[in-house]
Amino acid sequence: MKNLYLRSAVALSCALSLAACGGDDDGTVQLGGAVTNVTVSGLVLQNKGGPDLKIEPDATGFVFPDLIANNTEFDITVKSPPSNATCSVENGKGKSSVYGVGRIIVRCTLIPHDLKGKITGLTSGPLVIINGDHRLSIPANNTEFNMTQLAENKKDKLGQVGETLAYGVSVLQQPPGLTCRIDNAVGTMGKADVDNILITCN
Repeated sequence: MKNLYLRSAVALSCALSLAACGGDDDGTVQLGGAVTNVTVSGLVLQNKGGPDLKIEPDATGFVFPDLIANNTEFDITVKSPPSNATCSVENGKGKSSVYGVGRIIVRCTLIPHDLKGKITGLTSGPLVIINGDHRLSIPANNTEFNMTQLAENKKDKLGQVGETLAYGVSVLQQPPGLTCRIDNAVGTMGKADVDNILITCN
């Protein structure tokens, strides 16, 4: 009889705390993180190949609807990226704990394109133009320009604009003795390089 009571007590203890007896406890840990540069729809995440989680444009974070148990493995992957970006997951694979799941970040990089065009009448220089915080110094007698430049490491490119982002090219410094204007200077980057910007100097 005493052994029966003991077994019953153990069974009750297991029912109250399955994890302590080798089973899975109810989900108590939220699985989510941050997202960057999601400007259009199309980003879909999964955890271990499970149900799709669609991320809306301009979202800064994500949360899977189902809580997971403590000490549970997770593996967040990008099932499909947005049409205008490539995306990767940082710290997306691991095991949950009482402290959560760590800092998971889905980083999306907008597909970049060039801003370029033609120049007429640039008989002196330099002419300095800007787009945002990127500037370009153009020497005299150039007949075309491209805002894209190689960084000092000779690998990275500076001055490109990601798809769906706005751009606005303007004159920061006029060339000596000339006044230059820019046509087709403002717009939103599409799926290809912008090459119709025209700089006219007189």
